Amino acid sequence: MNTLIMKPSALFDMTIRHTPWRPRHLHWVMQDMAGVARQPEQDHRTHLRATLEWVCRAQDACRSSADSGCVAAGFSFGSGWLPASADTTGRLIETLLPAAEYLAWPVLADRAHAMLDALLAQADAGSAGRIHGLIAGHVQLGHGESLARAVCSARALAGMSMATAAQHAQAAHALASVGVLAGESDLLDAARRHLEIVLAQQTPCGWFPDSAGPASSAALADILRSLIETTRLLDDPRAWQAALRVGHGLRGQLREDGRLAGAFDDGWMPAAPYVDVTGLAQLAVCWLRLAQRTQDAGWRDPAWRALAWIKRSQRTAGDDLALRDALPSAVPIWGGPAAFSFDTLSAKHFADALMMDMVGIAIPPESPEMNA
Repeated sequence: MNTLIMKPSALFDMTIRHTPWRPRHLHWVMQDMAGVARQPEQDHRTHLRATLEWVCRAQDACRSSADSGCVAAGFSFGSGWLPASADTTGRLIETLLPAAEYLAWPVLADRAHAMLDALLAQADAGSAGRIHGLIAGHVQLGHGESLARAVCSARALAGMSMATAAQHAQAAHALASVGVLAGESDLLDAARRHLEIVLAQQTPCGWFPDSAGPASSAALADILRSLIETTRLLDDPRAWQAALRVGHGLRGQLREDGRLAGAFDDGWMPAAPYVDVTGLAQLAVCWLRLAQRTQDAGWRDPAWRALAWIKRSQRTAGDDLALRDALPSAVPIWGGPAAFSFDTLSAKHFADALMMDMVGIAIPPESPEMNA
């Protein structure tokens, strides 16, 4: 909901729920009221390490729970550390492993192993993030059980009903990944069905609808990343053309300073006054991935602008360890459906983009086993 046109009663309820007047929260709110993206901008490595230190705190927040080893989905002003998320945990495995190498920080690899152990201890469920974590366990860690468990989770995902283009796109990516690795034709067929649903929804300008109204930049970024990878796995040129259309469309909406509207209507009409940081961070990943796939350096410029804007929104100073180094879900902090919160996936995508730009790698790495 747009807080600039929110009914007074709804705004009051949100304010009571998120307690922005508390001293630890009020400072952040007041800084955003004074102006956004105004923090000191450091080099990639400094921001990468700060971001991963916060991810470690998000994992430590779950240490005493039944989900020990998993990672909290985020932090919010109203609730503190959020419950553990298997989907987020799985996605972070593929981030921590290269980070452990490039930062010479072996504890991150230990944490990735703990995340995989936590996933394996849970019942199989249809979560795209869980599947990607199990694939990382198989490809990057050589864990023998991971692929079989990924197949089970993929079959659960294939049987789930989905409502949005982003959900179908994520399913197509996850199912294609497992199908190629395991040689499971039924999963490849399911991936193609989901891909057909996604492609049928794209409008001529490249935009995709969302069942709840304007499409968030996070949903569009999910679709773009899934299309980029699915076209490689399924060797489907239509998915590649769809990816280029949405990639170009969003690049055209990025401001010179790196700011991007948090949601769009058809025709790339901005539909939100805030920045969705999770979406912007993943778009930086997508533009860098397009640069890798096309060898076109022109895709790097929007990624660099987006990363610079996110850096200026990350506060790497302060004594509050839950807030220091965190990335807000939205800027200003009171914007969007995840107001007054900090999403762990924002940190994951930001870290991925920083590493991809620093050392020219793909995250996760392209495995010969997963080439179509």
